[in-house]
Amino acid sequence: MNNMIKRQDVVPPWIEKQQQLSKEANTFRARLRADWLRHAARSIASRGGTLEEQVARAEAYARAETARNPARRRNPEDISLASNATDDPVMVKLRQSVEVTTTPSPPMVGEAESAAATAAAPTVETAVFRDPAWEATEQKYMALAVETLNALARSYNLMAPELAKKPYFSLRRELDACFADVAPRVGQEIRNRATARPVRPLAGGVFGGSAGGSAASMGRVRVYENKAPYYGFKEMWRDWWGKKT
Repeated sequence: MNNMIKRQDVVPPWIEKQQQLSKEANTFRARLRADWLRHAARSIASRGGTLEEQVARAEAYARAETARNPARRRNPEDISLASNATDDPVMVKLRQSVEVTTTPSPPMVGEAESAAATAAAPTVETAVFRDPAWEATEQKYMALAVETLNALARSYNLMAPELAKKPYFSLRRELDACFADVAPRVGQEIRNRATARPVRPLAGGVFGGSAGGSAASMGRVRVYENKAPYYGFKEMWRDWWGKKT
């Protein structure tokens, strides 16, 4: 089959669907990370303090994110997710109908001792940075995007070989991966926004003005009116072919 594809330069339909799924997923994830990076940088910087204090605050959030959010340890594409584990309403009902409660097995002696030692050890708990208001505002867009991606994934998995099937998308998993990826970049984003050179207006404004651009910066423009007679094609024709005096 591979030789046939190479000779005829034919791409199987599931390869095209795979490319479409990957493109849509990358677009959604890139936009999600860009929006959260911009919002997180603005929110942390708006709490005041010097630039170094703002960057240190963002770095503290990044350390807490690395310690508490396991999504950064693995790529979302590498985490297997069954079709009945998505946020799709149909899959949620199916999952609820087949859920079976299991009783946890008692821990072994060594595990119980290590768990007790871990619980007794003092820990420094640092809250990760979250904004429920931002999530509520973006909820409709994110839910619709994930629903679209899952529809593409289902269509792809129906035609793809068993070993090439893709996991389904979960909004919570995508958000956790976004928070984990963006957290180490927030401090540098705050620094870049603070040290970026402001865009200065053109000297003299659009309609002219002083050489230093003071009139444009003060919100005034200077318009020059020319009262000289209009010289167009008719006058040029007259001067060119007219009688020489």
